[in-house]
Amino acid sequence: MLPSEEQCAIHRDRAFRLFEECRVKDALLELKESLKHDARDAASLRLLAQIFGEAGYHEPAVSYAQRSVAEDYSNLEGWLTLITLYARLGDLYFDLGLEQIEMARSVLGDHPHLSYLQGNIYAQKGDPKAAEYCFKQALEMDPNHHYAANDLKALS
Repeated sequence: MLPSEEQCAIHRDRAFRLFEECRVKDALLELKESLKHDARDAASLRLLAQIFGEAGYHEPAVSYAQRSVAEDYSNLEGWLTLITLYARLGDLYFDLGLEQIEMARSVLGDHPHLSYLQGNIYAQKGDPKAAEYCFKQALEMDPNHHYAANDLKALS
């Protein structure tokens, strides 16, 4: 690793730990330092998206998540963060979320979390049959997928 990549990783790892400790302000400062060393670090951008999304700042969160996915198409966490944000924004963003699910599948293959999020979006759009199908798909891939099982039960 180059020294700047090492420094980026140190700050990013510290930011993850601080965020888990609910020290959000300190985590943001570490992420700022991380991105000084590598402005294209997908993991740092994804964590920024998560922090802003959980704080309710969905538009900037989407921007960070999009950048994270653009920097690393193979990062499942980046895709899941972006799709989750679209699901939270609702309305017109539901279709964008569904498009992102298909894009993620084309890059990563199918994954139970992608099927779950697809079902979640269909449920929010008012299509319980499509939602049920997606939740069942998620459970076929991962019989212990807690969220899919709970949401499928809620549809019944």
